[in-house]
Amino acid sequence: MPKKILIAASNYWNSPYQVGSHHYARVFAANGWEVFFISDPISPVHFLARRNEQLKERYRIYKGLYKSDIKNMETYVPMALITPNEKPVFNTSFVVEHWHNLTIPNVVNHAKKMGFGEVDILWFDSISQKFWLDSIKYKKTVFRISDRLDAFKKINKNMKILERELLDKANIVIYTARSLGSYILEYKHKAFFVPNGVDASNFIDSNRGIPDDLKAIPSPRIIYVGAIDEWFDTELLFKVAEKMSEISFVLISSPNIDISKLKKRSNIYLLGRKKYSDIPGYLYNCDVGIIPFDKGHPVVNSVNPIKLYEYMICGLPTVATDWEELKLLKSPAYLAKDAAEFSECLYTALKDRNKERFIDFAKSNTWEERFKKINYLCNNYPD
Repeated sequence: MPKKILIAASNYWNSPYQVGSHHYARVFAANGWEVFFISDPISPVHFLARRNEQLKERYRIYKGLYKSDIKNMETYVPMALITPNEKPVFNTSFVVEHWHNLTIPNVVNHAKKMGFGEVDILWFDSISQKFWLDSIKYKKTVFRISDRLDAFKKINKNMKILERELLDKANIVIYTARSLGSYILEYKHKAFFVPNGVDASNFIDSNRGIPDDLKAIPSPRIIYVGAIDEWFDTELLFKVAEKMSEISFVLISSPNIDISKLKKRSNIYLLGRKKYSDIPGYLYNCDVGIIPFDKGHPVVNSVNPIKLYEYMICGLPTVATDWEELKLLKSPAYLAKDAAEFSECLYTALKDRNKERFIDFAKSNTWEERFKKINYLCNNYPD
């Protein structure tokens, strides 16, 4: 019989932001595992607050109106009467620990009905779903850490308690950045460094035609794909775009912060969010990929950026701010300490024609290679 894995993830399956849990789900499925991918819940309260496209997509998954086209893969978004977040009442220990008991239908019963009441691996990317530890049977528990929880302003003390409990009970802890080693130092006996990677096939085998909304944007084009949040350095990007007024800067994102200053620049183009399958078309028709993060922000210190590998698999020279984890990565990316150096690196990158060194680096860092290490750990590391 095929092995089974339940992946408790923060982001829903067809989210525009495809992170590690999505990619591992694909690789496990490709290697013959049966996968149940369950994201964090939605609530009727969400619909009262706002209705956006992502909420609609999550609701479609909950109702069973969206099915993954991947063999051996099931996806689900629970509907809960109340869900944990940073707001009063919603951040209480009761909500954080018991929201799953207020789901319709009961999320645990649903998992059992889908055939995942007993699994080989119980995988956590989401802290909010710690309840699975006491709800189903499993042989191994994997807890994957990609950020320092205490670096986020909105995280409350009850979420930190859940993280500690998961660290205590996990058989294997995976951390994605070397800087996270000190964060989980007391668990080093069962913690392993497994950095992020790239889904090479999604980019190499993709449609490389230029998207319609990119056609009117003058070349050369510099592109950013990903979240624009509190760690995104808008001031740096504004200064760079101001200095390089002859260059087009393309942003693929739905910003969560005020970017009104960036909108003042006529050479900055915000194209909104795009489907993951459409991203290659944008990358192949741009000239340089950028990661303009604020290296002083505590979140950034532990970031091993998936977008770096995705830029490079498309042959894009990459320019980023020089935070410590990127220095340790020793990739062929150009690293800059400030806006002036960032601009100089961009001018150099625009002249860089040695695409193969970027492609080769990305090919040596695929999710399939990461899976091999994790599979080895799960098969050989004691309970």
